[in-house]
Amino acid sequence: MANFQTNDKVRIKYHIQGKEDGQALIFIEGYSGNEATWAAQINDFVKAGFKVITYDRRNHGKSQSVPYGMQIARHGFDLAELINHLKLKKPVLIGHSMGASTIFAYLSLFGCQNVKAVVTEDQSPKAISENDWSFGLFNSSWENFYKNAALIETTKLTRLPISSEIKRILGEAYRSYQPFDFHFNQPLLLDSLVQDWREEIKNETVPHLFLAGSASPLWSSEHSKAAASLSPFARAYTFKGCGHIPHLESADEFNRLVIKFIQKNSY
Repeated sequence: MANFQTNDKVRIKYHIQGKEDGQALIFIEGYSGNEATWAAQINDFVKAGFKVITYDRRNHGKSQSVPYGMQIARHGFDLAELINHLKLKKPVLIGHSMGASTIFAYLSLFGCQNVKAVVTEDQSPKAISENDWSFGLFNSSWENFYKNAALIETTKLTRLPISSEIKRILGEAYRSYQPFDFHFNQPLLLDSLVQDWREEIKNETVPHLFLAGSASPLWSSEHSKAAASLSPFARAYTFKGCGHIPHLESADEFNRLVIKFIQKNSY
């Protein structure tokens, strides 16, 4: 596992696997996760000829935890620093949940100039329901938002069973990590959830695949179609029966779909 230091002196851990001159892909985990959450993707994407990059965001996994940089914009900037550190040219960005918000934050800061394509998984671009958007977290309004945000820590995120092999791989990986500190990182969660990324989506000029689980416990899966409708470069897909983590609940389907999407839009 390699690492680099951000400009505010935080050590970020990352892995590179696959074909050195292949299309670069960056997988970005969700809130409280780590790079091991992509265990069911690595082999298939490497076999497809890609250069696969996974990393732990600050305060996640084996990257350094610090009491600052608790803004999703800072996580977007960290992603930019990783891209610059590795000298990547037009990587494909693939983010789950808060990993998707990290991508939105990156795009808000730097645009699409150095991005080939985007895949975001089960993340509503606006987590608070209002008159023009009905796909908030647990259908939250501003009145009950903070109470509902606190429920994330104890919510069961999956709906379909995860294979025993994936469970084994994840179990071995997680034993090497320090437990995630939900209380310490609550400011990051709240900062992420109060954002509205719809204008960023409207400004996108690269292909974007919005993914959702039809049985997601966090928000209606219709958020993916609503978000995709904001950009002529976007499309949406819903995994039937899946909860919040389709890339683990329906790994083979996820891998086939995303590989096909990237191959179609990378050459």
